[in-house]
Amino acid sequence: MEILAKLKTVTYALMIGVFMFACSQETREETNAEIDEMQTEATDAAVETDREYNDFEVWVNENEAKAETATEQEWAELNAEYDRREAELEARSSTWDEETKREWNELKGRWERTENKVQERLRGVEDVDVDVDVHKDHQ
Repeated sequence: MEILAKLKTVTYALMIGVFMFACSQETREETNAEIDEMQTEATDAAVETDREYNDFEVWVNENEAKAETATEQEWAELNAEYDRREAELEARSSTWDEETKREWNELKGRWERTENKVQERLRGVEDVDVDVDVHKDHQ
């Protein structure tokens, strides 16, 4: 009887060992598959964010020059578009690395300097007092 009890104990131990090995293999494979999927999604998201950031940087570069000669209405449209784009990227900026955040802040600083120049120029245009007498008699 004692031998039979020991044999049952060893058999149960082996069965549990085999079961645990099989489960851990399956779990390991599932976990690796999930990790691969998450890495792919993270890489895709990073590529998308880089593309959007680069598109925005190109947009800023192109429109800085336009802003310097823009009318008040054109400037309002440019600034509204900037604000919209900035808000979209700002919402995602918490996931960026430090280098990208630094570049982002520099880009926003460039636009702010452009904005200050344009506001100063437009205020200068408003301050000009034009007094034209269109009803002057031509004798």
